[in-house]
Amino acid sequence: MNKRIVLLVLILFQSGFLFSQEDWKLIKESDDIEVFTKNENNYKLDTFKATVTINTSVSNFVSVLNTIPIFPSWGHNIKNANLLERSGDTLQIYYSVAKAPFPYKNRDGIYLNRFRWQKERKTLMVDIEVLDDYLALDEKFVRVKGYGYWEVKELSKNKIFVVFSMQIDPGGSIPSWLANMFVDDSPYNTLLNLKALLESGDYEKQTFNFID
Repeated sequence: MNKRIVLLVLILFQSGFLFSQEDWKLIKESDDIEVFTKNENNYKLDTFKATVTINTSVSNFVSVLNTIPIFPSWGHNIKNANLLERSGDTLQIYYSVAKAPFPYKNRDGIYLNRFRWQKERKTLMVDIEVLDDYLALDEKFVRVKGYGYWEVKELSKNKIFVVFSMQIDPGGSIPSWLANMFVDDSPYNTLLNLKALLESGDYEKQTFNFID
């Protein structure tokens, strides 16, 4: 009887895992980058997930995320970014403005990143929380809402597998082509630029005590 119960639990677990995987729809595949989307009924736009393998280390990845001023050089359509708050190496809050085509207003957002190193899995998790009420609204911009994460798996000393996922509400009334920019162009170009930057080594390399 106990064996049957264990077998049933395993079947249910595998079925749930497969179902969750099937929820994602591949919408773009180019330059070794894959972009997936998934519909979540509570949100206007689909959630996106993008993946890529990069020839670099986990510490170098954190070095780039830790250097807020260079975000416009790799984050798609980011106009500017500046640090608001930092607590050690594992928490940062920053403000950024994303460009939108005329006549639509640029979008601004406040992002909190929490860094967690999972030693057994050799995996870095960066939880992203969008703090839409951290700063007063600026009428020049439309404030975004949402959440997301980075997952960075160490494949070898100088090779990582990166997953970038976000659920973003860009706010306001926007046409479908502009909405697609947030769930298609943005993750693809962000990972394309990030890969180029990390593999070029053109940034300040740092070490972090929480990664071992």
